[in-house]
Amino acid sequence: MEWLKELIENFDGEIYDLCYKLTVENEHIEEVFQYVCENLLKMPEEKSIVIEKQFTEEEIEWYKSIYGDNVNGILKSTIKKCDYGIISEADFYSSLWESFCANFTSEKEKAFAFYYTLVDSKIPYQYVGKPLSMDNEKFKRILDENNESVEKIKYIFKSNYIQRTEQASLILNCLEKIDDFEARTVLLARAFGLQDEKRKSVDIDDLIKKIDRKIAELEQEEEQESD
Repeated sequence: MEWLKELIENFDGEIYDLCYKLTVENEHIEEVFQYVCENLLKMPEEKSIVIEKQFTEEEIEWYKSIYGDNVNGILKSTIKKCDYGIISEADFYSSLWESFCANFTSEKEKAFAFYYTLVDSKIPYQYVGKPLSMDNEKFKRILDENNESVEKIKYIFKSNYIQRTEQASLILNCLEKIDDFEARTVLLARAFGLQDEKRKSVDIDDLIKKIDRKIAELEQEEEQESD
């Protein structure tokens, strides 16, 4: 893959045109697809290999509107299959490319799927383990059974701890006292929810303050004009 390494470190052109070139010129496209997804993390600084233009910006916008949701859906589905062990981590990229080939026919469509995957924030893919899922009834039951810990976490967010490390360390102390993995997970999820609620509350307070300041400024301007 030395030739490919040199190409992605030195290409001069748009990423989608690079994806088209790689799609049409390589028999072992699955290996190329994986390598580029794992290694093209930034645009090259030294641009010495000119890539022939295949797409216009208008075309790319059109492909996004027609095929963007399909690519996103296939990517999310493949990630979920891998996370849950339906396909192996080693087969992630090959399975993803096979799905693209099954859903897109022309070289341009496949090249767009390549490009749209490459610029997605979930790429390069990282296997982080099988996630825990449960229904709302069980979630609520676990919260009720651990109400004392929930109240402590609520109190932490109400307290005057500004640093995230302060809040995180105290929440971690609460979680470490619980032996059951599912219970710890539910409490951590509740902590995330409380953090989001606090952030939204702060955002609203900031907005009200900005509105009040603007009103004060307008009133001051009116007073100056009347004088």
